[in-house]
Amino acid sequence: MYDKFLSASSGKLLLCLLFLHCSFTLSATSYSMAELSAQASEWLQQQLQQMEHGQLQAELYPLDNRLADKSCDSAPQFSLVTPKLQRQNTVRISCADEGNSWQLFVPLRLRQQISTVVSTQKIAAGSYLTAEMLTMADIDVLQSRGMPVTNLQLVIGARSKKALNAGQMLSQADLCLVCKGDVVTIEGISSTLSVSTQATALQDGSFGDTVRLQNNQSQKVISAVVTAVKKAEIKL
Repeated sequence: MYDKFLSASSGKLLLCLLFLHCSFTLSATSYSMAELSAQASEWLQQQLQQMEHGQLQAELYPLDNRLADKSCDSAPQFSLVTPKLQRQNTVRISCADEGNSWQLFVPLRLRQQISTVVSTQKIAAGSYLTAEMLTMADIDVLQSRGMPVTNLQLVIGARSKKALNAGQMLSQADLCLVCKGDVVTIEGISSTLSVSTQATALQDGSFGDTVRLQNNQSQKVISAVVTAVKKAEIKL
């Protein structure tokens, strides 16, 4: 009698375990490649909206629809393989289910359109920039190197450090607003006082750079931050 009871109990337990396993298996959600590609695109758009880097556009290359569907009990997770903002990147899709973990990768290409200063003509190295040489245009800055110049008025009178082609985007590394040998106006600013003096630049600098200058009166060498063409500032 006891053996029969154990046998019956074991059978019921086995059926119960099988039922639980089947229930667990049936609860997993299946995703086609098209569905995962669409979810990756939606996730990426949400990420781009949170970034304040100008107008960002993304082009995803969908997963191959010939690949078998993927199942996952939890919602698939999305992340960028390279967190740094760059032209070529990849969205990682992953499932962390125990015994059913997997990853898929969706290539993408980013474009970042920003209104930047470009040259309207060929500009020789050493030229001083005039308004006629420059214009504004929307450029995909992720295809270009260097920090783009976005304020045309700021660089009128600056000197080109290298030859530039017509239509080329200007970067801060291409120019010196304060050039070695220039006589520069230095402004000393505090909360209650503002004074200015003249100094000679000992090195080239673009906007925001810290450069060394020699005071034309005291001959003392000081450091100041470039703020405009032939202008720099120090805090008193």
